[in-house]
Amino acid sequence: MKIITNTLSFLWKTWFVTYMFISTLFFYPFLLVSIVLLKNYNLTYKIYRIWAWSICFSIGIIPRITNKHLIPQEENFIIVANHSSQIDIIVPYTKFKHHFAFLAKEELKKLPFFNINFKGMNVTVDRKSMVSGNSSLKQCSDKLSQGISLLIFPEGTRSKKAPQMRPFKAGLFKLAIENQTSILPLVFLDNYKRLAGGKKAFEGGAGPGLSRMVVLDPISTKGMTLKDIDELKNKTTALMKAEIDAHLT
Repeated sequence: MKIITNTLSFLWKTWFVTYMFISTLFFYPFLLVSIVLLKNYNLTYKIYRIWAWSICFSIGIIPRITNKHLIPQEENFIIVANHSSQIDIIVPYTKFKHHFAFLAKEELKKLPFFNINFKGMNVTVDRKSMVSGNSSLKQCSDKLSQGISLLIFPEGTRSKKAPQMRPFKAGLFKLAIENQTSILPLVFLDNYKRLAGGKKAFEGGAGPGLSRMVVLDPISTKGMTLKDIDELKNKTTALMKAEIDAHLT
């Protein structure tokens, strides 16, 4: 039975990687025009949404969102989400109509064709470089000043023990306070089951099914100072952990 399960998981992951390659090539010309030539990021976001839906449909992922009404409509915000899978960046596009940019690891900037996404639309960071970290936060701050929301994974990298989360880094909370921008906690409940993170490309379980997202109450940073970074980080961590734990019992 285990052999069959592992074989099906391997085939599903192979199809996922294959479709990502094919769809990246297909959408590349559209992104080249919208990002590089037109610099129209609202148009780019619409393309992203179509791309994300095509991925979910092709690999059998069914996005679901709870508490969508909590998403702010009149102001930008920072989406703070747990990170356990490669599809964490894909699924939100299917349900968030509000334009957001995401912060990703520097390595993605080196991928042929996919690197078009970082020509001004999104931001990358070298997690081993303090200089890069400061530069990335400055770019994120610029995005917020332009009225663009952000999606940031505070764990920095995918958790290998999902659904348990890795410790949150303080950078994004500093960013939120400095810009007096609300934090919108977002919890992924199933993505680690759909496509588990691992050191190797085909390591861990995988398969089609539900991808549930839960939006939690926005956390205002109005009036907060840098002295409140730890308090804000701990509050966000506790709320997200409680939501994850509630669905495990």
